[in-house]
Amino acid sequence: MKNDLHIRTNFSASATPECSWEKVLTLAEQKKLDRISITDFDTCIFHLVSKIIDTSKYFSGEIIPGMECDVCENGVTFELLAYNFDVLKTFSWSFETYETLESRQTKIKNLLIDLAKKNNYEVDETIKFNGKVDFGHKYVYENLLLSEKNKSFFEKYNINCLTDFYRLSTTQKSFPFYIDMNVVWPTVKKVVDFIHSVGGSVILAHPYKYQNKIDINELLSLALKYKLDGIEVYHPSHTKEQIDYLLSFAKSNNLKVSGGSNFNGKSEYNELGIKNISENQDEITI
Repeated sequence: MKNDLHIRTNFSASATPECSWEKVLTLAEQKKLDRISITDFDTCIFHLVSKIIDTSKYFSGEIIPGMECDVCENGVTFELLAYNFDVLKTFSWSFETYETLESRQTKIKNLLIDLAKKNNYEVDETIKFNGKVDFGHKYVYENLLLSEKNKSFFEKYNINCLTDFYRLSTTQKSFPFYIDMNVVWPTVKKVVDFIHSVGGSVILAHPYKYQNKIDINELLSLALKYKLDGIEVYHPSHTKEQIDYLLSFAKSNNLKVSGGSNFNGKSEYNELGIKNISENQDEITI
């Protein structure tokens, strides 16, 4: 069985506008995947849509309800994956918890702009921002790049891409653009308690993708503390050594094993299907 249990569409701000669910399902069919999960950030709207639309016209395999949930614990942001939940109840909960994409991204953008001013970095607020499609961190990151006066900032903090900026600003309290993301994200406990209450499973997403900004042992300890159901072992950002360690940890602690491409239509994740796993994928237990 060929799985890909971590896929985003343009219902997520981090995906490309062209990355529609129709395109994703068509690609999955072309790749001859057997089972997928669309895991958009903080919403399961696709799975709501799929209840009234015949998705089998695009993809003949199994589609598992999924969602990627932003969480903030002790001032540090990371992600959880939720699977096999009650879609209607989860859609209502996610809307109440995360509000709309526009409201949360606008709030984030405004907080980052305030920090730029406070720390005397140059930003151009005349640049248009559309919270329905724009990512707050991306807007400010690209804005900062426009001014030569900000060059020393990127050098000082060794920021080479948007991901560097995002991870530092959501994990490192000494960073000038740090935001305690509990202003928009719930705690781990809130997500776990709800997903479990509607019959779902909660998985720790890509533990090694946080670029050493979060200690791996602390993260795995949190997974046990809050009774997460499993770990995303297979992910493009994980090395073979990291996969082996996570697989051993999961088996030792009776945790489920998940894996996915993190496809979002962008070049860094431009192919559906899991590449760092055997063809039959017997290890995946979601």
